[in-house]
Amino acid sequence: MLKRMKLTDAEMREFAEVFAYYDYGDDEIGMVPYYPGYPDRTSLVNYLVAMIRTANEYNGVYATSENKEGILILTDTTHPYPGIAMFKMVWRMARALGFKNFSGIIKKFQAGGASLEKTYRDSKKSFVQIELLAVKKEYQGKGFMRPLVETAFEVAKQSSLPVIVSTDARLKKDKYEHIGMKHVNTRTLGEKSFMYDLVRE
Repeated sequence: MLKRMKLTDAEMREFAEVFAYYDYGDDEIGMVPYYPGYPDRTSLVNYLVAMIRTANEYNGVYATSENKEGILILTDTTHPYPGIAMFKMVWRMARALGFKNFSGIIKKFQAGGASLEKTYRDSKKSFVQIELLAVKKEYQGKGFMRPLVETAFEVAKQSSLPVIVSTDARLKKDKYEHIGMKHVNTRTLGEKSFMYDLVRE
């Protein structure tokens, strides 16, 4: 299993930018256009930095090596972050987008029906969720995604929990399937905008 590591401010922003500037191709647009300021992605980057920063503060970032080619952030319902951590993260994310825009993004995520996370929470089922996985551009396509996903599997195995993830890119969905996750649902959020729910029981 990969180790948890601390990120610098520059590294947090680099990973946020990798995630924000993902190339969806011609058939999809993902969730990116729904963030304020699009096509400028500054607010989205700041939103992602808010998530990464909070996980970083509470020792929640796994990295592929000391070189930090890629990172993974998980949530585990059996070992949740402290309440203050969640408050910090939501506050930071809302400030990054503006509170009205933040509320709008949450509603947009819910527009296509219940996510796997909500379904599990409503049924009181524990799980590990991949919240963010990013690999630096120069290391993409070189196998660094696999050890990150497998670390999620190992964390979940310790408590006999399923691993879930939702992604807004078909290519990412295909990669998760290749590593061992099962695609169980596609939610349509808008024209050329989809969320793919996957699980590994």
